[in-house]
Amino acid sequence: MIAKFFNETKPINFLVLTILSLFVFILAVFLHFDSAFSARSIFKIFLNLFLFLLFLFFHNFIIRKNSLTKNNSYALLFFILLFAMFPYAGNNYKLLISNFFIFFSIRRIYSIRSGIAVKSKLFDSAFWVGIAFLIYDWSILFLFFIYIAIFVFREIKWNYFFIPVIGFITPVYLYYVYLLTFGKEALFEKLWTFNTGFDFSNYNQISLLLPISIVLVFIIWTVYPTLLNAFYGKKKRRSSFILLLYHLALTMVIAIIAPHKDGSEFLFLFFPFSVLMANYLQIIKEYWFKETVIILFFVLTIVVLSYS
Repeated sequence: MIAKFFNETKPINFLVLTILSLFVFILAVFLHFDSAFSARSIFKIFLNLFLFLLFLFFHNFIIRKNSLTKNNSYALLFFILLFAMFPYAGNNYKLLISNFFIFFSIRRIYSIRSGIAVKSKLFDSAFWVGIAFLIYDWSILFLFFIYIAIFVFREIKWNYFFIPVIGFITPVYLYYVYLLTFGKEALFEKLWTFNTGFDFSNYNQISLLLPISIVLVFIIWTVYPTLLNAFYGKKKRRSSFILLLYHLALTMVIAIIAPHKDGSEFLFLFFPFSVLMANYLQIIKEYWFKETVIILFFVLTIVVLSYS
């Protein structure tokens, strides 16, 4: 019943998912909002809500524009449930804003597959990575993702390797000029201080251990069958899926080295994981199994929220 409902992309599906996303966001705010209510805190709440809703729009837009899944709502459903499973991700406004600009970047990166206006896409994608880097330092790793896309989509030309560098430097240089104008050069030096954290003791909490374990199990469980299915598909779709796996690996690296271990470090992983899960459910013919997977994630969400 649930699997059949989300196997479509009708307006009613998006209405239900929008209501679900608002419910998840409200829960995240009231369970994990750690400051007193004030004009500034209320502004941050509405800013996060605005970004959250934009995420849903761009998530669906990127998937549809680049045919990363078939015509269903599974990816958007898992994307929303991940926000519920990792509620701190919805309250970390720096990561939200940085990820917002990364969405602009990956929109251009995945579209390199078409082979149209590649130079423009390389510059634009790196430009957005540069802006994201100004907000969250480890966003810089997505610069490598652009070069991975060049090789995966076989758009290998010598001048293409310089364009992302120029695109990335542009917003960083403009920021430097701005700081130089107001005598705040020290802030620019701090940009290049990359903070890391390898204290995983927080993951002993059931509210983090449970969702992380389930996500890792499903990554291991789904990669092989979906990859095998992609290799039997069209060449362009196969390339996009291979790039998706690199995307997933990159976001896992960011989560591992991130300085804060409260669950928000998995925010960058939400997009590739949700697309991976959607592709996996597409190749499963037994609806009872699809139902089981979806219900498992709903139950997990409730359990995690109950321990929050």
